[in-house]
Amino acid sequence: MFDNIRFNFLYIDTYSFGKNWVYPESIVPYNMLRYIEFGSGTFFIDDEEFVVSKSQIVYIPKGSKLSCYTTSDNFSFTSIRFTNSVYFEGGDFLKDYYGISNVMEGIDEKVYFEKIYHYIKEEDPARMFFVRGYMELLIGSLIKKSNIMHPEHALKLMKSEEYTSENLVNRIKKATAKIDGRIQVVLDYVILHPSEEYTPQSLANMAGLSKQRFSALFKEQVGKSPMVYIKDLKLTTAARKLLVNNAPISDIAYGVGYKDPNYFIREFKVAFGYTPRQYRLAAKE
Repeated sequence: MFDNIRFNFLYIDTYSFGKNWVYPESIVPYNMLRYIEFGSGTFFIDDEEFVVSKSQIVYIPKGSKLSCYTTSDNFSFTSIRFTNSVYFEGGDFLKDYYGISNVMEGIDEKVYFEKIYHYIKEEDPARMFFVRGYMELLIGSLIKKSNIMHPEHALKLMKSEEYTSENLVNRIKKATAKIDGRIQVVLDYVILHPSEEYTPQSLANMAGLSKQRFSALFKEQVGKSPMVYIKDLKLTTAARKLLVNNAPISDIAYGVGYKDPNYFIREFKVAFGYTPRQYRLAAKE
């Protein structure tokens, strides 16, 4: 059912803090996995308290209310930010369906954090393939561990009407059937060329369909209208660029096809809850 679900890597870095570090409460605009390198700290995720220490992994779903502080003289963690390709209505896909806990022992997954960090720093045209691969392995390892730790959750999935195929499809806002080849051609092209200008007609021409038929088929298969998908792609690409280089915000806006940086800033804040500048600064805190 879930062959088309993808996890979109955004950023990774390692942070180190002293004993007085406090992260004020904020809403997280992406998913995060944090591997605790050393020290201890306390995390509040949606008002639930978690005390964490070395070699544990903290999972923070998108949209969570997060605050945290250190409880040791030195505290360090490696943090991965990512999104997934589906919206799971009324909850979080990894937590609610696969049973991933907010805090898990993570010594076995440390290697995946190290590999992702290594490849993202490489000047290699193949690096993103390795990053995506290790990202999938990391999440797969956590899902497998969750099922071993909580077999009752797997049993619940088999018995509960909430998790029947029909109900899951209704909760997942994306078609999970095989993508039509004509739509796939468009998806492959725009992912590689997010800075170009597109219209419903130009995309329909690419697919060899009428504008009306293309728009209907695209929404049926992808779960979004073509232009909403293009906008989300441009903004996600911009978010990644904000975190991995220090280019001016206007250059990033132009680089993903926005002619007006001020309009880009407004669109970005609507999507992520932060202005581009705030988003970049938050990564350095």
